[in-house]
Amino acid sequence: MKRTLFTIGALAVGLLLSTPGRICAQVQIAASTDPSAELKALERRYTTALVFGDVKTLAEILDDSYLDTDDEGHQLDKNAFIAAVKGGERKMLSIQLSQLRIRSFLYAAVVTGRAVQKGMVNGQQVPEAASFTDTFAMVNGGWKFIATHRSAPRTSALAAPVAPVAPAPPQAPAAPPAK
Repeated sequence: MKRTLFTIGALAVGLLLSTPGRICAQVQIAASTDPSAELKALERRYTTALVFGDVKTLAEILDDSYLDTDDEGHQLDKNAFIAAVKGGERKMLSIQLSQLRIRSFLYAAVVTGRAVQKGMVNGQQVPEAASFTDTFAMVNGGWKFIATHRSAPRTSALAAPVAPVAPAPPQAPAAPPAK
């Protein structure tokens, strides 16, 4: 009986001591893998799907929690975004990405860059140039698109530089009161 308990105890201690090493080894392997190529390919799949209206690919690569924020601050969740592409309210004719910077953090990644694009959203032409920030997460062993945010340079008169206002000329001192 004592020998059986000793054997079980030794196996338990051995298992406890070997498991952290295995976990650490798996984490180190995952951490040393550079996801840049995979994330760039996912960006290309996303932009290609937008241009061709491929809602099947969009449904596959967008996480269920996906949130799209456009350059005017309007937000669409995954279902509304896909419906807008499918219904033609969001029609992109071309998208060219540049200046991609990828920052990965084991199970999350952020891709920033610039886009030159042509298309229409709700009958309005999209800005020709935009900067974007895309967020990805590792879900069930694969990267999923979590969110995107775009901003575009303003071209309205409100955003035009304002000429400085000249200071008002000094006023002459008031005359002293009469005695």
